[in-house]
Amino acid sequence: MDSPVVKFSNVSKTYSLYKKRSDKFLEILSFRKNGKTFSALSNLSFEVFKGETIGIIGVNGSGKSTLSNVLAQVTPQSSGDIYINGETSLVAISAGLNNQLSGLENIELKCLMHGLNKRKIKEITPSIIDFADIGDFINQPIKSYSSGMKSRLGFAISAHIQPDILVVDEALSVGDSTFYQKCLDKFDEFKEQGKTIFFISHSLSQVKAISDRIMWLNFGRVEEFDETKLVARKYTDFIKWFNNLTKDEQRKYRKKQLKSQTKTHAAMNGEYLSKGLSRSSIKKKNKKKKLSVKIQMSFLILLFTISVLLMFIEHPINTIKNNFNISETEVENHNNTLTSGADSFDQTDSITINEAGLISAKSRVVYKDRELTEEISELAFADEVFVLEEFGNSVYKIKVANTYGYIPSAQVQLLKEAEFKISELTIDELVPLFPESFSDSYSFLLLFLNEDYQKIKESLQGLSNEYEGNAEETILEYGANDMSFIIEDGISQAVFIRELNLVSTVLDTIVEQSTLISGNRENIFLVTEKYKVYLDTVDRTMLLKVRTNEISGTPEA
Repeated sequence: MDSPVVKFSNVSKTYSLYKKRSDKFLEILSFRKNGKTFSALSNLSFEVFKGETIGIIGVNGSGKSTLSNVLAQVTPQSSGDIYINGETSLVAISAGLNNQLSGLENIELKCLMHGLNKRKIKEITPSIIDFADIGDFINQPIKSYSSGMKSRLGFAISAHIQPDILVVDEALSVGDSTFYQKCLDKFDEFKEQGKTIFFISHSLSQVKAISDRIMWLNFGRVEEFDETKLVARKYTDFIKWFNNLTKDEQRKYRKKQLKSQTKTHAAMNGEYLSKGLSRSSIKKKNKKKKLSVKIQMSFLILLFTISVLLMFIEHPINTIKNNFNISETEVENHNNTLTSGADSFDQTDSITINEAGLISAKSRVVYKDRELTEEISELAFADEVFVLEEFGNSVYKIKVANTYGYIPSAQVQLLKEAEFKISELTIDELVPLFPESFSDSYSFLLLFLNEDYQKIKESLQGLSNEYEGNAEETILEYGANDMSFIIEDGISQAVFIRELNLVSTVLDTIVEQSTLISGNRENIFLVTEKYKVYLDTVDRTMLLKVRTNEISGTPEA
């Protein structure tokens, strides 16, 4: 039998969990141990042979993307042994692409990174451009591309540099049917050449059509790895079983699985004890490791200090001696000056704003204090806020509902009433973006926006799941239509649509008429005569709300 081209032996990938950013720095210095780790992958062992196409499936959080990064050698494993015979290439949305460079420049950069010379790059570039089929955008910066365009370019480059092992992570989910067929043809060509493919997707139908074998990941562990039909049947049964659970049972199942992936420092010591190590030897081992890290960090800090002195101080030794002779009176006067300056800032460096605004990034933290040290909540892209004041040209005091907080001013876009942009687009013009399962009956389904919870359940068939969302939300999921109703206070407030077809021509029109766009067109906020539209081009989702008024948020007296 042929020897495997990829072999994993008890491979795990573990991340430390931090409550605060400072904890990470303190752990590096070994002054504090966080005590919690999360196992994204746990003891994976498998073999894959030349010419095989391996499908990898699993629910969200199962470790698929972590495995793709480990396979592509982008991320090192935490433990275990990995044997890979050949060159790997990862195809994921934006993977290895520089947003500031044009598509043409990215082709050259990525090919150079894979060891191709200038002559070879020049030879294959026309084929890459033809395969990607993004037209004149090939000369535009990547940051102006849609997710589908990035994916097509990334796949085209990876397919033409002829890797031995191709790792495709959800990169085909944003393309249209024509591009998808081109990818399938390329897969067939690769298989004929004896190349190995790992195909990672949420779509079981895509995985079944491509794969020789399927690996089912479930919360970081290999649940099944066998022939396509066998694993597909078991995975389908699992999804049906999970969807038939009550929302409380689903929550308990997820909590139990996530708990098994999280370990404390004490639990890890318990594992050592179970392996026969004494408590004293565990303590000695931990102490030795901590001492070693402290010595290394102290040495690095000392070297850094000496380097600074030698670079910027003409007579470093004399300067240090002189600085130690500073009188206590001088120090006290200096501190008083700083305190006085701080008080002055508090009293005068404030501007009244009193304008509505929108969060201009995907998600942003709201802080309790003006120094932005204590977090109290988090806001999503295009969430409405009311800006009361600005401090130091850098921090806004905001009001959301009945809560006050602080946020960097760069993360909020102010909106005056006259500037509020209303698009002329109708819902019918957005239909090309909808999945077929939703577009067939969208006009009927949207009639249930702002309807009573009980009426929706009685009128619509095919409810696949019901669960609690954020805050006081209840989610009614209709899987067959790739959509959900979001219920607040017993009334449907929004429709959430999944698996969008990101048609570039429609997206370009939406961008032109949008009110707000985040970096790289990942999030778009559009206001039409009837709806507020929140579009996520990375997750391929859309949130639709009936528009009742303009931006809200007038402060209470």
